[in-house]
Amino acid sequence: MSSDCFSHVWGPMNPDIIFYLPTPPALPAHWCAYDANAITQLVDLNGNHWRKIVTIMAKICCLEPDINIEKGIHWKLIRDQLFSQPNDNQTKDKHRDPARRLRCQLRIVNPNIDENKNQAFSSQCWHILCGKEVQHRMGILDASQYIALDQQQKILHQQTVLLTPYLDYRQYSNALIELTRQQMPSHQ
Repeated sequence: MSSDCFSHVWGPMNPDIIFYLPTPPALPAHWCAYDANAITQLVDLNGNHWRKIVTIMAKICCLEPDINIEKGIHWKLIRDQLFSQPNDNQTKDKHRDPARRLRCQLRIVNPNIDENKNQAFSSQCWHILCGKEVQHRMGILDASQYIALDQQQKILHQQTVLLTPYLDYRQYSNALIELTRQQMPSHQ
């Protein structure tokens, strides 16, 4: 997939999962996605909207069987270091074991790519196309070849590509988060 398709790419070069979103957040000067306080800075500048986005991403990336155990401590640790490599030991509490997780990358899809050209997705990782706008930008204009995971057809899949709602709790409930997690073999 061509790099000119994306205005921003954050996270490891060898991700287990890639989230695709349509709009980048505002970024503080000299912001680095790999810094220990990067997510805090992102949320401080962009507010609740981006807090919800990174929270949903963290919950999906968490490999713990029960993401709600101990009041969600595992996904909260993941959220705070979302774009760093797992086991980077950048957590603030060096004595706490880092939560097991998928390596996560975020790509912001440019609005001006050729929508009529269906993009090729690597089978080496999971691809989560968040919302109809991103799906159209990536050339998925007809989802009839995708299989629904739920009766409301909110999440569709084909191999390692998931077509999902936008990352907001009004559209992407905890039940859909769990359904997404169950689809990935690493969560089973």
